[in-house]
Amino acid sequence: MTYKGIKFILMTFVLALMHHSFSNAQDSKDQLFAQLRKKFGSMQSLEVSFSSLEPVSGIKGTLKALRSGKYHLTVSDRTIVCDGNSIWNYVPARKNVTINALKSRPSTSLDIVLFTFLYNYQPKELKEFSIGNSIYHGLELIPKSGKTAMGIKSLTLFVKKGGSEIKRIKAVEGQQALMWDIQSLKINASLPESLFTFSPPKDTEILDLR
Repeated sequence: MTYKGIKFILMTFVLALMHHSFSNAQDSKDQLFAQLRKKFGSMQSLEVSFSSLEPVSGIKGTLKALRSGKYHLTVSDRTIVCDGNSIWNYVPARKNVTINALKSRPSTSLDIVLFTFLYNYQPKELKEFSIGNSIYHGLELIPKSGKTAMGIKSLTLFVKKGGSEIKRIKAVEGQQALMWDIQSLKINASLPESLFTFSPPKDTEILDLR
C-alpha cells in the first residue's frame, strides 16, 4: 500500500472518530435537556434553598414561588413577599416594611430563570465539572432566537452526572455573571395563598409607596 493510501485511511478513521464524538456530544446534551424538560416542564410551583456565589457570595436564602408570579423570599436580613400585585420588603432589624406596586422584576430572578429556561432556551454545549467530590454536567443553554432572552445571554445548569438534580445555576446578563448553588429544590408542592401576603408585626414602621 502506498503512503497516500495509508494517509487516506488514517484521515478517514480520524474523521469517523470526530463525527462519532460530535454525535455523542450532540446526543448527550439533547438527552439531558430532554430529561430536564420531562422533570421540570410541568412545574407550577417551586421551593428552593440557595446560596449566592456571584457577583456577591455568601447570601443564603429560601424561595417559594408560583409560576403565576407570586413568591416569598427569605434571606438573612429581610423577607420579600409578592402577591402578584404588590411587593412587601420587610427588614426586621429596622422594624420597617416598604410596600411597592409590582411593575417589573429582574429577568435573572431565580424563580423566573427556573420557570422559563425550558421554553426560551436551547442546548448549546455540555461539559463535565467537579463540584465537591461529585462530577456534574454543565449544560450551557442559549436563547432560541439567537438574541438575549429576557436580557440573559447564556444559562448554564450544573446537573449531577447520571441524574437530573440541579446543583448550580449560572446566568450571564450583559457583562455580569450571576451564580447560585442549589441546596434543595422541590417542585409542584401545594403552597398556601397565605404565604404570598404579608401582615407586618406590631410596632413595624410601614412605608406604602403604591
